Amino acid sequence: MARPAVMLRQASRLLSFEPDAFPGIRVSGEMIWNCDGWLELSYGILMTASGGISDLLLPSGLFDGLQSGGERRDELWTSTCCEAFIALPGSDRYWEINLAPNGDWAVYSFEGYRRSQHPQELSSAPQVRLRRWHHQVRLDARLPLRPWWPAGVCPELALTSVLNLRTHGLNYWALRHGPDHPDFHLRSTFLQP
Repeated sequence: MARPAVMLRQASRLLSFEPDAFPGIRVSGEMIWNCDGWLELSYGILMTASGGISDLLLPSGLFDGLQSGGERRDELWTSTCCEAFIALPGSDRYWEINLAPNGDWAVYSFEGYRRSQHPQELSSAPQVRLRRWHHQVRLDARLPLRPWWPAGVCPELALTSVLNLRTHGLNYWALRHGPDHPDFHLRSTFLQP
């Protein structure tokens, strides 16, 4: 079966809000927006310190492969979570996508900066796949954008992650950060198509 044409692809290294605090951690994110109305997201977390990924707090009962038991849940960002933000160019409207390693997920719609947050209904739940090695975790997800995303419109984009470390608590990773505190909702940190 032929793979649909890609309309937009972005792969980047994510930066910690505290750039000097985590020299043994590298986080990357990739987004593929397809012509067929699907969004694909991939995140890699590489931890080269002696403990490897054992320092990363993850949900219990994880297994490698498709996380078929995932459910819609709020406040996934309070622990290890991969996120993406997509926005309509020329509009204040944007969406937040949260993906947990166990397949739990949430998608929210906003009318403007942190304003009028509503759960976004999806035609089907995201497909989340997890792979783990001693020093690395990879999360791949695929989710439908139709019918709520307009066909043929490339999104503005922010790829982000929250890592919950046993030794340091929550830390925040993004393509770029605002100056004062971690805030993934700032449109000034989104990439333009």
